[in-house]
Amino acid sequence: MPILLNLQKTGLAITTILAILFGISGAVLGQSANPEVSKNDLLKNHCDGIMNPRIEKISEHVWVALGFDLANEILIQTGEGIVIVDALMNLERAAAARQELLKNVPGGNVKAIIYTHSHIDHIGGASLWAKDNPPIWATASFTDNFFKQYQVYLPIESIRGKRQYGYHVSDANLPCNGIGRRVNLNTENVASGIRLPTQTFAGIKTMKIGGVVIELIEAHGETGDQLIVWLPQDRTLIAADNFYAAFPNLYTIRGTSPRPVDQWIKSIDAMRKLNPEHLVPCHTLPIHGAQNIAATLTDYRDAIQWVRDVVIREANKGHDLDTIAENIKLPVHLVDKDYLREFYGQVDWSARGIYTSNLGWFDGRPDKLYPIKVQEAAGREIALIGGTAKVLAVADEALQAGDLKWAIHLLAKLADSGLGTVDQKKMLSEKLALSYERLALTINNSNGRGYLLESAWELRNPGETKTQLTPKLDSALVVSIPLETIFSIMATRLITEKALDVYETVHFVFPDEQKRFIVTVRRGIAEISEGEALPGTPDPLAVLTVDALTFRKMALKITSPIRALASGKMQVQGSWLGFLKWYGRFDRD
Repeated sequence: MPILLNLQKTGLAITTILAILFGISGAVLGQSANPEVSKNDLLKNHCDGIMNPRIEKISEHVWVALGFDLANEILIQTGEGIVIVDALMNLERAAAARQELLKNVPGGNVKAIIYTHSHIDHIGGASLWAKDNPPIWATASFTDNFFKQYQVYLPIESIRGKRQYGYHVSDANLPCNGIGRRVNLNTENVASGIRLPTQTFAGIKTMKIGGVVIELIEAHGETGDQLIVWLPQDRTLIAADNFYAAFPNLYTIRGTSPRPVDQWIKSIDAMRKLNPEHLVPCHTLPIHGAQNIAATLTDYRDAIQWVRDVVIREANKGHDLDTIAENIKLPVHLVDKDYLREFYGQVDWSARGIYTSNLGWFDGRPDKLYPIKVQEAAGREIALIGGTAKVLAVADEALQAGDLKWAIHLLAKLADSGLGTVDQKKMLSEKLALSYERLALTINNSNGRGYLLESAWELRNPGETKTQLTPKLDSALVVSIPLETIFSIMATRLITEKALDVYETVHFVFPDEQKRFIVTVRRGIAEISEGEALPGTPDPLAVLTVDALTFRKMALKITSPIRALASGKMQVQGSWLGFLKWYGRFDRD
């Protein structure tokens, strides 16, 4: 989950709700056994079932807070105190969950915090439980994964994340985010509760706290730093995000590194071998009964493997990516399972993710090697149809007839072409927004629905679409950000047009961490070198000596270079004004 997200219940004016049946019975693959249930009802009913905030006792030692946030929070009660597994995303919601948990399990000291993985919705409220500095456990790959996913591509992931989670979409049109309560962060508390792990492991870590055995088992799946938690005395398994009651998000439209699908299957098989009596996912509802859990996990891993294997077989037949994605379906014995409906992940998106993560963007079609430019092709195609006015008219007919995908296809061609008068472009935006809205209300997938509805809002509010939220980060988190991470991001934030004729170097010296970084701006490229300068590096324009925390705050815009210099926390050798001009060539947003 991206850090910079927010939810505002401003709503959208939906002019038409198009009811589409979930499927037609009788086909072999991909058809619904319940054609009378509308898609809109399916998502609403699913959301209603997972959003009631409550505390549930799972087994002798395990309690779970359900429905308070996008994720669940789990409490393990021991003879010496309590252990917390995951800490929700939002401090306000985490406080509410904590209060209710402690009503059921009062007076326990926090003996440990366990992170199942590094997504923000599992760690954002940790500071509420960490006041006495208990050990925080995670896999050894947690920190690298955390900073990797919230690093170089954070600006675009934030934009796409706002769309996926429906930043401006009403609860009526998006009742939940598929696997939990709607994301609700604000700039006062976003990210401020995060604490990084203090203890890490690889493989298996077994702890015994207050007479309760707790096994942490590395189990990569939705992320490459995932762990599951097994309590053999209770026969209770905390599944992290390797299982939740929706088709798994094998590819996320907000954008991320490829999910390790093969490892995901192996991790579920490892969960099956434990033969749990109680299964607690970190999203959606617990499952009880060994036979029920075994059948559910078997179906879940089979669905993932089915999609993977179909992609492999069809790719090896030479079929292109679009053909594979358009035709892939789950088999009839899986498609109607409540825990495999596409409320969060989506089968065709997953197929595209698996294909491109293994074979790359080129799918073998020679016409894709040297295509005509998109804008030129769109302009020519529109001319062939009869011009902008004609295409708008045809698109409007399709829109009125409920042929929404065709309407969107035509309107997107017009948008790509750049053709049309000012009035026609306004009309285009309105028709495209309306098409997105109408299509969205036929979609069960909460991410797809949110993306369409938020995109419609952006079309109607073009001056407000680039609003970026600024997280409030406390010193406990800021001090833990690796300097290497900051400088790697810095290299990508150079404003090229301000640096095409520049060849200048600045040294950054951090005595408290005994590190030195050399940053050379050379004709539109920022080259980063740690330690010694690379051959051919010019003499430094300036050398900054500064403590690492002050620099981190500079990089995050918590403080400014001028304030750092005035406070005496930074010294500069060389040209101060030259440094300010050099530093101004970087976009720090």
